[in-house]
Amino acid sequence: MNLSTVAVPHTLTHLTPLLPPAPARILEAGCGRGALAAALADLGYEVTGVDRDADAVAAAKELGVSVVQADLRDVSGEYDVVLFTRSLHHAENLDELLAHAGTLLAPGGQIIIEEFAWERVDTAAAHFIYDNRAMLVATGLMQADVPADDLLDAWVAGHHHLQRGSAMLEALSRVGSELTVVDTSILWRLVDGRGGVWVEPATSVPEALNAMRDAEERRIAGNLLPAVGLLASVRR
Repeated sequence: MNLSTVAVPHTLTHLTPLLPPAPARILEAGCGRGALAAALADLGYEVTGVDRDADAVAAAKELGVSVVQADLRDVSGEYDVVLFTRSLHHAENLDELLAHAGTLLAPGGQIIIEEFAWERVDTAAAHFIYDNRAMLVATGLMQADVPADDLLDAWVAGHHHLQRGSAMLEALSRVGSELTVVDTSILWRLVDGRGGVWVEPATSVPEALNAMRDAEERRIAGNLLPAVGLLASVRR
């Protein structure tokens, strides 16, 4: 199941206002299978992807993305933007990784992250995630386990090993200036979680995810859910 038809346009809506004009040079760290990198290239950006996973790199190359299989710390060159897309939360040492990213920037360049602050999830948000997962399982769109115990405890247990959103923002502020943060919806993108498998054919999944996104954004606007997703940018 390819969710890029839903996820990439949502990302671009919030990302493009932070980017310099095309054809700026973008290095996407943790580019995965290359859907976002390909979309940015279609907008006229000069995009290079980097990912450690061989299968992801092969898939990105099939989309025509210029991509290298490597750890970011082994990458050199000069870019106008180093973009981390839902990869920074896995970093063992935020300061070390972001410091290296800073060495890859042209004067005035930016580090931008698209992430989620797992620690912002409260009881209502945990119920939103797991109730929607249960719905997807019940309708045959997904195979996944749904926690039977306290849902917030289940969320924390599955994510406490990741970097907090607050830690990522603090590390960004140490490596650059003019910190800009945009809060976004993202719970709808987390419903598959660990071990969730979309059942094929899954032609109605994008429609279901769009409905979840709209519901999440209405609840954020009404202060019924926290905004867990974030984009942030600093300039060197």
